[in-house]
Amino acid sequence: MPWQRVEVDRELAPGEKCAVKVGDREILICRIADNYYALSNRCTHSAWPLSGEPVEGFEILCTLHGARFDLRDGCPTAGPARKPLATYPIEFREGELYVSI
Repeated sequence: MPWQRVEVDRELAPGEKCAVKVGDREILICRIADNYYALSNRCTHSAWPLSGEPVEGFEILCTLHGARFDLRDGCPTAGPARKPLATYPIEFREGELYVSI
């Protein structure tokens, strides 16, 4: 899997997130404390974009139908979603983020 540098407008503060395009994929980058997570930006239940949705602890909530996903592994923690979000390895190197697709 090739690593690709991710263009983020600014450094994310803890608790912040943003959506980026990596190739043809829409990836959600989240920072929780000092850890970064990269996941698909679309709810697996309704394809609703998650970039504008609230994060609570390690979960992101899809407000369209109430599904919740764990940011660490993409697994749903509350329905109606049953399929996990795709997750991608992410690294912070010398001030830049890299995602492996």
